[in-house]
Amino acid sequence: MPHFVNQWMFTDDAYLSKVRPSTRTIVAPSVHLREQWLPLSNLDRVVTPTFVSAIFFYKDVLSSRRACCMKDLTASLKQSLAKVLVEFYPLAGRLEIKEDGEVDLHCNNAGAIFFETSVSATLSELGGPQPMPVLSGLDAARLGPGPLYIPDALTPIPALIVNVAEFQCGSVAVAVNWHHTVADGSAGCHFLRSWSEVARGHNLSLVPNHDRLLLLRPRSPPDPSLVAGYSTGTLDEVCRVQPHEAAALKTDTVLVKQFRLREENLRLLKAAVNADASREGSIEARPFSSAECVSATLWRMITRARVPEEERERDGAGEVSSRKTRFFIFVDARKRMRLPDGFFGNVVAAAYAESLESDILRRPPCYAARLIRAATVNASDAFMRSLIDWLEVQKSSPDPVSAKAEHVLSVGHDVAATFWTWFGLYDVDFGWGKADLALRNAPPRHLIDGVAMMPSPDGARDMVALLNLHRDRMLRLEHDPEFRALFM
Repeated sequence: MPHFVNQWMFTDDAYLSKVRPSTRTIVAPSVHLREQWLPLSNLDRVVTPTFVSAIFFYKDVLSSRRACCMKDLTASLKQSLAKVLVEFYPLAGRLEIKEDGEVDLHCNNAGAIFFETSVSATLSELGGPQPMPVLSGLDAARLGPGPLYIPDALTPIPALIVNVAEFQCGSVAVAVNWHHTVADGSAGCHFLRSWSEVARGHNLSLVPNHDRLLLLRPRSPPDPSLVAGYSTGTLDEVCRVQPHEAAALKTDTVLVKQFRLREENLRLLKAAVNADASREGSIEARPFSSAECVSATLWRMITRARVPEEERERDGAGEVSSRKTRFFIFVDARKRMRLPDGFFGNVVAAAYAESLESDILRRPPCYAARLIRAATVNASDAFMRSLIDWLEVQKSSPDPVSAKAEHVLSVGHDVAATFWTWFGLYDVDFGWGKADLALRNAPPRHLIDGVAMMPSPDGARDMVALLNLHRDRMLRLEHDPEFRALFM
């Protein structure tokens, strides 16, 4: 049997019926702050306007008496949240449209939306800890169907939504969603660690810095010449598959599953990729990293899973050989841009490597690792400054809101990957100990093959892979002997 594989079927009404209606409260900063508009940087405006979602599972918290009762537990969470929002005041605000038609962040003490939910099942009856978007609180917030959440003249968008769910077994899940326009993964996890510090009665170990425009202003004149992988095009303009194939991908069932990559398997994987590079005679500046090796290997495996083996053999040197594939990887550029510690906002770029599918399939993984390394190295301070300038130029276009990374339009043959392995998710301890499992909690996405590498509760050198794939691709991947040897 596969090891550590879980799946949540979001359309199953039997599961949804076990989630009882939520109670809703507003948690405002404990100190009333001066109302102000916080201008968004161009790096805030170029990210996908969706929520970044995470979920933390704490098994048997109530039954083991690590927390007194659910009422006291949620009261403590709300009290500490109110305190930490004084420092992280953007998360207590609302994304709104100003009179000039531009979206900015209104820091108005409106507060975070806080839900409390009970689940009429034990955690084990639902398959154990795993992504559970039904518990995110986004549906209860009634902001629309998603996944894009953009304010209009009548509907401001809250920056932070929290849902705390109690299971019949005494386990608790804390689901947190922050709007990506306000903070990227690194900044959001900084907030989560800070919230848990306050909950334990500690001072903040790192105070947030909110000087967005001071640090990320466009240049004059702007120079967008280094930008690649970003577009103002529509899906039809950017998509590289036939219309009938794109339509099928939008309607086919998408699964999100988690797989464990053990430390020993990761060590073997890195050794194999670096040995391939040595056999090729290539001289690398340094050995390929864990992230580069995992990315290259999954790019190859997912590319292989897109097409049945018999179809690849029948195609020969035809369509598969000529199709291009891209691997997008999100790069946190704080250190590259020499930003101060604690910078709160978005400083992420969607770097991408590109190749023919046939080369990814037929050449050793070190080939893909080399492409991925080159792409991430290119996400330099100069590239980020050029990206800021590119957004400034797009503001004069007919539809500046459409400017985005092309990974959001990458139907069919691309992969988008993010690594949260360095975000300290298991430092989020609200006073009951570290989480038994902490994961991203995004719903399935139809338009992209997605990889999210998460830290493991079992140790710093283990990883958990969250894969977002169409059902047929997921099934072929799970039956791939190479994949099973590493991830199962």
